[in-house]
Amino acid sequence: MSTANRFTTRLTPNALGALYMTIGTIGYVLNDALVRRATDQGLGVYQSLFLRSVAISVLFAALVVARGEKISLSTVRGPVIVRMAAEISGAALFFGAFVHIDFANAQTILLIVPMAVTLSAALWLGEQVSGRLYATVLAGFVGVVLVVQPATSQFSGWSLVILASAAFLVVREFATRNVRADVSASFVALITAVGLALLTGALSMFAGWGAITGDAMVTLGLAGASLMIGYVFTIQTVRVGDLSASAPFRYIALPGAVVFGFLFFGEIPNLLTILGCAVILVAGVYAVRLERSARPSRV
Repeated sequence: MSTANRFTTRLTPNALGALYMTIGTIGYVLNDALVRRATDQGLGVYQSLFLRSVAISVLFAALVVARGEKISLSTVRGPVIVRMAAEISGAALFFGAFVHIDFANAQTILLIVPMAVTLSAALWLGEQVSGRLYATVLAGFVGVVLVVQPATSQFSGWSLVILASAAFLVVREFATRNVRADVSASFVALITAVGLALLTGALSMFAGWGAITGDAMVTLGLAGASLMIGYVFTIQTVRVGDLSASAPFRYIALPGAVVFGFLFFGEIPNLLTILGCAVILVAGVYAVRLERSARPSRV
């Protein structure tokens, strides 16, 4: 047995889920940072997404074939189409905007999605939400306002585009709930990657292409690898332990975004941004704890 296997077998399912969530979340944040880095190296943002999406589509197609899964366009309907449309629309808006504002700020605004899903479920699906959870969601939105800073000179209209992308991601979460159980996650990821490649390829024709350099392609290759890590480990998260135990670790994206923002782009957040990050972090973790206390846990 390898050292890695011995280590993971010593962990409880919940601890292993937390580890997988941490690795997967960092993978997603690092992917975003590397895509932006590629734009700093001369590529257009939609050009970068197109090239990355083509590579990811090939990898996911190989994964689907290797698993012996049937590729059928008949499954691309209803919730799958809504999910794909919401995912690629949110991605197009997010990446189009985040090259214009601080990297950490963009990532922080997106963390309102879990709390927005909770509020939406209460308003439109009739799910029971306690007064404390409503207060927690409100605190999360206050945290976003502190990050966006609409009444200061730090405000950028691109922050509102990030919020719009977050709204599409909320739609994605609800559509995902309605995807049939026999439609595999890898197949959904494949058609999403293909859809994003088609959309960003079209957008790149209008936005323009930059010179393709060796450094930029290496950066995109690392971005694709980071995205695959994010995908694999977040999928593994749902297969071990309780989601309520691993969910708080998605907020590792906050310190991760601050660190990557500093290392890659020399960004130093101001006091209001740090305060907003802290509010969102505390509100998010507390919201998960409230939901967890309402149902039994397994060790």
